Amino acid sequence: MPLDSDDTLGGEVRTLVRLAWPISLAQLGLIAMGLVDTAVLGRVSPTELAGAALGRSIGFAAITVALGVSTGLEPLAAQAIGAGEPDRAWQALKTTVRAVLGLWAPLMVLGYFVTFLLAPMGVGPAIVSRARDYYVTQTPGLGLTVGFLAGKTFLQAHGRTRPALVASLVANLVNFVVCNLLVRGDDALVDVGLAPRGLPRLGAWGAGIAFSIAEVVLVLVVFGAVWIYRPKRIESPAIPAGTVLRLGLPVGLQMLAEYGVFTLAGLLIGRFGAETVSAHQIALGLASFMYMGALGVSGATAVRVGHAVGAGTSVRRRGMVGIAVGAAFMSLGALAFALMPTVLMRVFTVEPDVIALGTRLLYIAAFFQLFDGVQTVAGGALRGAGDVRFAFVATIAAHWAIGFPLAFAFAFPLGYGVRGMWWGLTAGLVAIAVALAGRFSVISKRTIARVA
Repeated sequence: MPLDSDDTLGGEVRTLVRLAWPISLAQLGLIAMGLVDTAVLGRVSPTELAGAALGRSIGFAAITVALGVSTGLEPLAAQAIGAGEPDRAWQALKTTVRAVLGLWAPLMVLGYFVTFLLAPMGVGPAIVSRARDYYVTQTPGLGLTVGFLAGKTFLQAHGRTRPALVASLVANLVNFVVCNLLVRGDDALVDVGLAPRGLPRLGAWGAGIAFSIAEVVLVLVVFGAVWIYRPKRIESPAIPAGTVLRLGLPVGLQMLAEYGVFTLAGLLIGRFGAETVSAHQIALGLASFMYMGALGVSGATAVRVGHAVGAGTSVRRRGMVGIAVGAAFMSLGALAFALMPTVLMRVFTVEPDVIALGTRLLYIAAFFQLFDGVQTVAGGALRGAGDVRFAFVATIAAHWAIGFPLAFAFAFPLGYGVRGMWWGLTAGLVAIAVALAGRFSVISKRTIARVA
């Protein structure tokens, strides 16, 4: 059933935070697995790290549409729970899982062929080889990821957020151990006082295997909880795949437009060499770590807005509170990046040139954190309301008509390199934050109908 609130501003903040913090920690746990890979590979070689970074970027870009369809379950499930129809939420979950698993294989095949574009783009052969290694071994894990997200979204709609948190904690522990063993081989054993066992150093290949193993843990824990919380009686008819895709595909295409621009930027940054790619990946990983916290607030806001739509009540306060909480959370990241960027970089690498460049990139990240929080949570509020098409169009306009052209111009014709690329992409984030927050402000003034 929907979470209760005492119908005051303070009550809504408490309810949102109570729902959001486990989601945020679970999201942070997901990105922490990538940071573990970065930290382990960064101490092996810049080439292994750069290759894995590109392979990871291409893989997640390839699967983004399926990830969006998983997220598109939010309005269906949350509005059904708000209306007291848990069996409809269950039917929506089943259809969503079938849809995302059907998308996984062809999307991953398409992404594999993208790896053959790296060399013509000027990326060195050693980095290309490592990128393809990581891409292949992470592919099974990405199929599990989309299933995990669908199960997590279903549980969130019920206010059940702890299973995803537990899953991410256990998966991180598994990933940390397995990644160290597979990437560093006997060196990992020696570091903890054990005798060498003849373990090979698999580098980026091993990091991808570790990711896929950790995703198995995520799915087992979350779907164990899904089975426990399934409705005992099913009276609602099956949800047509067309309904799920109608809501999920715009979300997926929106995510693809956003992730795609950052992926393309990362591929172009590959032309600057392994040290630059490594600095970019570490700084982006840290920024993504904070973004995952905001994404948790976004998911909680989508649930709160969806419950209100299902119950036929106003969504305005719930959405605006979520946007404010997301902005406040991201301000913490801005402070950390502004006050101790070098300390953060040294956690992941000992290379002086990588540390120096990454420090400058984190200063830029400190600037865009607030806008990233606003656009992320405003997008969640719109999803909860079932308004998914505007965000798709606005994202394309902001990132591809504003952000990327400026990023390319700053990086290459004007000669500012990777820092110019980051400043251009920041302009796109500012534009999308203004557009999505403005859209929610407009539609929340009226009664919003449930999605069909």
